[in-house]
Amino acid sequence: MSTTLSFRRAESGDTAAAQQAYRRIVGHLAETVDFPHWHTENHPTPDEVVGWVAAGELYLALGEDGEVAGVTVLNHDAVDAYQNAAWAVEAAPDEVLVVHALGVVPGRLGQGVSRFLVDATLDVAREQGCKAVRLDTYVENIPARKLYERYGFTDLGCHTVAYEGTDLSRFHLFEYVL
Repeated sequence: MSTTLSFRRAESGDTAAAQQAYRRIVGHLAETVDFPHWHTENHPTPDEVVGWVAAGELYLALGEDGEVAGVTVLNHDAVDAYQNAAWAVEAAPDEVLVVHALGVVPGRLGQGVSRFLVDATLDVAREQGCKAVRLDTYVENIPARKLYERYGFTDLGCHTVAYEGTDLSRFHLFEYVL
C-alpha cells in the first residue's frame, strides 16, 4: 500500500541522495531484469545527475521519512527522433514536457511510487501550460510501457532513437495530450 509521498524539484543539497537513488535502482536492475538496460548502459551517470540538479530538471518523490522513493527528470529536451513522430498535437518545444530517467528505488517498488511520479509529472506539465507530455521507453521495457498505456498515454509504436553513448536504438514513443 502506498504511503504519503511528496514531490519537489531537487536542490543542490539533494544531489548525493539522488545519485544514491539512481545507483540503487541500477544495482537492482542489474540483479533482476533490466528492462530499460540502465545497468548495461551506465545510465544515468553521476555527472548527468549533477547536471540535471543544476539545471532544475531533476524531481524527487519523497517518503514521509524524507527518503527518496523515486526520481524523474522533466524538461523540454527531445531527441531528434521526436521531430519525425506523428504526435497528436502540434506543439513548440516549450509546450511539451519530456520525461526522462523515471525510476523507483527498490525498497519502494509496488507501493504506487511510479503512479505518483506520473501524476506529479502531469501536474507539472499543466502548471507550465504544456499541451502534451512525451517520453520514450526502450522496446524491452514492458512494465513502463504498460504503466504509460494504463495512464492513457498513446503509444506511437517503435521508433529508431539515437542516444549518444549507447547502442540501444529501438524505443516506443508515448504522448499524453493535456
